[in-house]
Amino acid sequence: MRYVIVTGGPLPSKAADVIRGFAGEPDTKIIACDSGCDYLSKISVIPEVVIGDMDSITAEGLEFISANNIPVEKYPVEKDWTDSEIALKKAGIDDEVILVCPLSGRIDHVIANLGLAVKYRSEGLKITVTDGITVCFPLSGEDRAECSVREYNGEASVSLIPCSFDTPVTGVTTEGLYYPLNDADLISGSSFSFSNHPVEDAKKIAVSIKSGKLLLVVTKAV
Repeated sequence: MRYVIVTGGPLPSKAADVIRGFAGEPDTKIIACDSGCDYLSKISVIPEVVIGDMDSITAEGLEFISANNIPVEKYPVEKDWTDSEIALKKAGIDDEVILVCPLSGRIDHVIANLGLAVKYRSEGLKITVTDGITVCFPLSGEDRAECSVREYNGEASVSLIPCSFDTPVTGVTTEGLYYPLNDADLISGSSFSFSNHPVEDAKKIAVSIKSGKLLLVVTKAV
């Protein structure tokens, strides 16, 4: 099963392309987290369920829920988990998650969602985080991620971000990047592996690691 989880917050228009691309696909469920339903209402995509404390959804979003008989799982405002984490708990180890969430704005929410992605990847879940412009792939243990860069039209920026100060990421090997790495070790607190870019005419890039936790971030260069 694939879960497309849409959170609240300032999602760019490009996020709609991601969501619509998965809507209607077999074995795919779209989940809205609270005001994520507002975004779905604007692009006319009906989620399977809305999850959260419903403290930020608008009157228009509530009307969208009512008009389309969308189930709601409501939680107390005073709770131990964010709406995103509650939604992520729906996925099992054999499932795939596309977490569509803001990657700018509320930095605490951005960090929390990326931290959740790394955590769930370390537990075996296949998960990708995107806002339609930037895409983040968490890697953990012996792992590999591939990413198409066609849509960036030669303007992709690629960063490899180690996610632990206690344990280095080992065996980092890249494919299709201008500054290649081959069986390298990376540590947190260094910008050595930031702001790389694909080689000319590359259609995709790939990163593999042997151990540790790493976030592969691909975005449009500015």
